[in-house]
Amino acid sequence: MSFGGLLSIARSGLAASQAHIAVTSQNVTNAQTPGFSRQRLQVTQSDPLRVPQGNFGTGVSMRGTMRVRDEVMDDGYRHDSQYAARNEEHRNAMTAIENVLGEPSESGLATSLELFWNSWSDLSVNPESGAARGVVRQRGAQVATQLNTFGNQIVDAQTATRTRMLETADRVNALAGQVAAINARIVAAEAGGKEAPDMRDLRDAHIDELASLVGATAYPQANGSVNVNIGGDSLVDGANFKTVRVQSEISDPTRLGIALGGLSATGGPTETMYQLGGQMAGFVTSYNDTYPDALTRLDGIAAALVTETNAVHGTGFVGSTPANDFFSAAHTTARTIRLDAAIVANVNNIAASGISGEAGDNTIALALSQLRDTKVSVNGGTASISEGYRTVVAHIATATNAANGTATAARTLATQSNTRRESIKGVSIDEEMVNLMKYQQSYAAAARLISVVDEMSQTLINMAR
Repeated sequence: MSFGGLLSIARSGLAASQAHIAVTSQNVTNAQTPGFSRQRLQVTQSDPLRVPQGNFGTGVSMRGTMRVRDEVMDDGYRHDSQYAARNEEHRNAMTAIENVLGEPSESGLATSLELFWNSWSDLSVNPESGAARGVVRQRGAQVATQLNTFGNQIVDAQTATRTRMLETADRVNALAGQVAAINARIVAAEAGGKEAPDMRDLRDAHIDELASLVGATAYPQANGSVNVNIGGDSLVDGANFKTVRVQSEISDPTRLGIALGGLSATGGPTETMYQLGGQMAGFVTSYNDTYPDALTRLDGIAAALVTETNAVHGTGFVGSTPANDFFSAAHTTARTIRLDAAIVANVNNIAASGISGEAGDNTIALALSQLRDTKVSVNGGTASISEGYRTVVAHIATATNAANGTATAARTLATQSNTRRESIKGVSIDEEMVNLMKYQQSYAAAARLISVVDEMSQTLINMAR
């Protein structure tokens, strides 16, 4: 082999060692950069030189940098991440409902109901007392106001969920557009066969977020691009992408769903997707089921209270005049329950007597105080109104506790999945420092080879003199 060949080998070694050091420096400086995957320089031995004396090596060739990453672990993390995000959103909704009720509490609805029944008991002791009637009206208004507040707060939380759905849909659309654009750049950058690790890291970070938001799954393609699916349909296909939007369900306008693509040919909504994951699935479930279910249960309490109170009160008398309803019969939901206008106008319209003209009779007041323990129809079951409310509180507390346990377990799984994939793609400073010393020694060895060749050539020149 000629001196030129030896110098060429040494030069390739210097270049490879320098490139190794550059890649190692990139790893060290990005050790704390979110989404960064450690990189490695791909090197192979150069094609040998074939001469009559045999085959001689020609040094090292660099094939570009590549990421150290495991796609299987990426898929596992994204699956666990979307499951965690979905369950955390369900937990948030249940916690919000539990906080609305605020039980047990000395100022909660359970206490207000007890005070309401007690006020009727006090009136039965002194059925002609205007002051006792005033307390009854006050306690009744307090119960109604609390139910109004609970109902409105749950609807407010449901409305806030819709707003977050719209914001999340916008974010999904922005991410889908960015993934499609990066796909195009990667295909162009890798046309020569060399990987573009930094762009791939950025794309994977966007896909990770899409998985958490809407349960996206990624399918790598041979040309370097990635197709992204949600709900069984394509969101990103190469450099093209579709948009998602929040819309009312066709069969039930009170429910919301997520649609993919544009409007139908007639300008109406397209069919809603149901197989979503991630945070968006949690939003959909919370909006369509969790909040309405809690509101329906409170409506059941309000309806039972109105129906049963009015049924007893309506059989009484104010003097010789039949009594009106105590609660407005036209407003039987948690958000609308209120006292009857006649009761609001005059406390003397509150009936205590069940006998016409007998102001001192306490039959009605006593019967209403006994509603505390009277079994009635509440939310499809039979219980007293207070028991029915305690059942609602217990149901929500149990569901919240279960949701919290599921969300905690799901987030733990997601954290473990991320730890496993970070063990592959993450940067170890200690390992990189060892590599840096190794490449530094390789560089020094290649430089020494050049010195040896130079000494050999000088010896040969001197021999020729």
